[in-house]
Amino acid sequence: MGWFYNGSTQKSLDDLNHLVHDVILAEDFDCKDLHNFSAHRETRRLDEAPQDPSSSFFASDGWHTTSIPIRLPCEKVKQLEATAPEFWVEGLHYRKITDIVRSAFEEPAAQTFHTVPYKLFWQPDKTRTPERVITEVYTSDAMLREHERVRNSPNVPGCNLETVIAAIMLWSDSTHLASFGNAALWPIYLFLGNQSKYVRAKPTSFAAHHLAYIPKLSDTIQDFYMKTFGTSATAPVLTHCKCELMQAIWSFLLDTDFLHAYEYGMVIKFPDGIFRRVFCRLFTYAADYPEKILLACMKFLGNCPCPRCLVTKGKIYKLGSRMDQWVRSKKMRIDDEARRWSIENVRKAIFEFGRSIVSKAVEGVIGAKSLVPTRNAFSEKLARFCFNFYSMLVPDFMHEFELGVWKATLTHLIRILYAAGDNTVQELNERFRLIPTFGKDTIRQFSNNVSGLTKLAARDFEDILQCAIPAFDGLLSEPYNTIVLDLLFELATWHAFGKLRMHTETTLFHFGNCTTCLGEAFRKFSWDCCSKFTTYDLPRETAARARRRGARSTKTGTVGNATGIGSKCRVFNMSTYKLHALGDYVKSIWEFGTTDNYSTQVGELEHRQVKRFYARTNKIGFTHAIAKHQQHERLLHRIHEQNRMVAQGAARNVVQESAKDTVPENPLLHFVDQEPLPNCPPELHYQISQGKKYRWDLSAWLSWNKNDLALTDFLPKLKNHILGRLIPGSIAEDGDEFTMAQRNALLLINNCIYRHKVLRINYTTYDLRWAQDSLNPRTHSDIMVLSHEDLENAHPYWYARIIGIFHADVQYRGPELCKHAPKRIDFLWVRWFACNRNLKTGWAVRRLPCIGFYPQGEPEAFGFVNPEQVVRAAHLIPAFCFGCTTALLPPSIARRKCNNDEDWDWYYVNMFVDRDMFMRYRGGGVGHKSTSEATRCLFDDREKLDRQTFTFEHDRELFEEENEDDIPMDDSSNTEEDSSEESDEDVSEIEAVSAGDSDQLIGDDLGDEMEEYGYSGLDQVLDDDEGDAETFDDEDALGPEDGEGPDDEVEDATL
Repeated sequence: MGWFYNGSTQKSLDDLNHLVHDVILAEDFDCKDLHNFSAHRETRRLDEAPQDPSSSFFASDGWHTTSIPIRLPCEKVKQLEATAPEFWVEGLHYRKITDIVRSAFEEPAAQTFHTVPYKLFWQPDKTRTPERVITEVYTSDAMLREHERVRNSPNVPGCNLETVIAAIMLWSDSTHLASFGNAALWPIYLFLGNQSKYVRAKPTSFAAHHLAYIPKLSDTIQDFYMKTFGTSATAPVLTHCKCELMQAIWSFLLDTDFLHAYEYGMVIKFPDGIFRRVFCRLFTYAADYPEKILLACMKFLGNCPCPRCLVTKGKIYKLGSRMDQWVRSKKMRIDDEARRWSIENVRKAIFEFGRSIVSKAVEGVIGAKSLVPTRNAFSEKLARFCFNFYSMLVPDFMHEFELGVWKATLTHLIRILYAAGDNTVQELNERFRLIPTFGKDTIRQFSNNVSGLTKLAARDFEDILQCAIPAFDGLLSEPYNTIVLDLLFELATWHAFGKLRMHTETTLFHFGNCTTCLGEAFRKFSWDCCSKFTTYDLPRETAARARRRGARSTKTGTVGNATGIGSKCRVFNMSTYKLHALGDYVKSIWEFGTTDNYSTQVGELEHRQVKRFYARTNKIGFTHAIAKHQQHERLLHRIHEQNRMVAQGAARNVVQESAKDTVPENPLLHFVDQEPLPNCPPELHYQISQGKKYRWDLSAWLSWNKNDLALTDFLPKLKNHILGRLIPGSIAEDGDEFTMAQRNALLLINNCIYRHKVLRINYTTYDLRWAQDSLNPRTHSDIMVLSHEDLENAHPYWYARIIGIFHADVQYRGPELCKHAPKRIDFLWVRWFACNRNLKTGWAVRRLPCIGFYPQGEPEAFGFVNPEQVVRAAHLIPAFCFGCTTALLPPSIARRKCNNDEDWDWYYVNMFVDRDMFMRYRGGGVGHKSTSEATRCLFDDREKLDRQTFTFEHDRELFEEENEDDIPMDDSSNTEEDSSEESDEDVSEIEAVSAGDSDQLIGDDLGDEMEEYGYSGLDQVLDDDEGDAETFDDEDALGPEDGEGPDDEVEDATL
């Protein structure tokens, strides 16, 4: 403990436990090995080992440092591009792509790599058609297509080795390294799609290979520019230089070795001892929008803002329509000779004729498609292989939806509540505070002021969306309430589809229909709701605009108009790229797998590593030090993996169940009550402690609570429940089917039941993973079981709230059983919910299921449940608009003390709380085989579009193209006609943003769009000193979902 409190403040209790248990107490630890130990010497050994070919830890994928030159243009200066002045940007730290790929396929982890892609099919039953399953990159169309191309290409002379595709997935984004100051890093990470995403997404798997750390364009460029041309570089020139730098870096990284491996492959010895020829292929590049436009050589939020198609801003509002789908398929961006020829022409005009980068001569050639005059490195290097670099710029779910579209929609909804008045904003905040948590941290406690939207991470916006419907219900009058609820339902449905980790052909068909419905809901919301309210800035938006105007005044030396800085009238913006991007997700999933394969969230997690390394540097020249630390950690991981492989023959210990080892009033155990529960074997459906520490004398307890209506007929109901489970052929329900003689023959040994603190439910998720819910009567007590109703349009689930978790030792002496030995029976005492039959709910009407407690006196109000029948925990949110009541039950121990002897009239069942829950209500989950028959009724509850038939893949040609003549007739304009050139003012604003002048030169309209939709986060483009703390905190952006967490033993097991 003295070591813990001495020196660095970075040490944690977990670090201390790791030191003691994993180091000092390890079997191979010997104090003699530490004699004459020197940390500096061992660090030098880590530095030297990868560079020494004689070392067993030699690695050819080490770090290198270089400088990158860029050519500088100047208006009215005529010069050949080849002779234009070069500005050298120093400090590019990089590793060779081919070295990384070779090292990755030689590591022990490569034993789990998929070298051959395949199609995965699922047939629910013999009567239904098998359908394609899309989940990993190696089951996607892109990898299947590339694999076939390589197989069908001529072999390297004299080589008959097996060919393998190295599915390279790139990710990059700038990150702040410290809470204060301007220290930042711009890393590029490389992942391999051959590795399962369930492994690749874990930082502890070391699947993220650090490819390069991009240097920032030095401030000395202005001094160099002034010295060379006698004038300062304008904002358009700085923008041009930043784009040139990005492309020059990638031109350097895509070196001759990579191009050779792309065309001819490289021979690698795999861990299984077999040599294979590996071909490098670029599949995806995940980045947020500011970086996408650098990679695509486009203007920031230009008139054609999409890096994948040529849609214009004026057509974005048609999301999901036939016209929108036609534009995406027929007006895709293509890297062709015409594009490259236009870039060469404008570069000639800029360098040889001295034209301005934003002159009409330049804009007239490339302005219609919102391009910039920069050669694209991916095009220059890979165009001869028919590689279209636009296709690798995949959608970014986190920034585009959670921090983009949904954040903007939520912001405008709050503006509408302010306009509606009547304390609706305060009511919204209060409702969110009352929403219960769910899972380990799937839904966390909401802040006291949700409407403030401050310091929220992506996962916080996700939680708000998943719980928004009950919170907004009834805050607005009709018809606006219905419009808002429909929109929220479609947003939650689209979000759930977008985050599924396993898609089938059916779910992708429904996802496409959902996009169409979402577009319709947005248009109805904009036209029939937003237009009826006069909305103004939120307080934080007014403050942000004041800061921008103040910064602009300081930059230009003018005096701002203080009286003009007030609340500005705002309208809902449906002409922005992030809304348009929602229509590309279905195609991207078919092409590259589900969105979690290329989510930027994975890269944000890796940022934690470089921030941790930064804390260990001297803060001077930290980029080189971070590269060294990353190399050390990867080498130590490699040593650990090799040691693990050597010791892999040791038998693994199977978790053993623990041995079986005052009557309080309340059936639940307090948080401070200790009841150890070992790790649960995943093959068990449920787990309850085996202990008998908390014993209840049944007679004394029933006598003490004899006036409590919840305990009416407690003992007869309990015996009926137990008899139903003991006697073969009986119905295990609470009823009167058992006689008094049978109940008398059932003996509760010692007349006792035993309370327990926690119930764990293991279940198989829709994507064939093991997961676990932890239930306790104190906080997370709501459950769902399969219903047994034969009614028309019956709901597939029943719901109950656990009052207590018990077991009893029983002995039945009746003639129905041959053996009369004592037996342990686990059971849950529950309070049942009933469905609200007066409300229409489900997918067709876009409403959540509504349930409420049975009234007192109803025989079904209380009962018992076999834990084996529990499907999952349920997330129930009060239907706030209906209010509370005391009429359902007088004061009782069956109710939590915090409820103040009240019940909510009704509750909404949150179908969107996590991906698995969504599929349990949607139907068709691949892993939900045990409940598929009971939930077949869900297929009858569909929207109109979902009821249409569609063609499965095996019934059509692979990669079938749409009919060329299938063109919508409601729009005869082409892109060039629609895309009128941006005004000089718009161009200057966009160039100023890209150049890095940040708030200083950003106009109100563009600044409002950036603020509302979260177009920020890349320092090298926006140079925003304030960073992106308000919209994203990468230390907290990824939390366990579906009840998952780092300590769960069952979450990572694969069936």
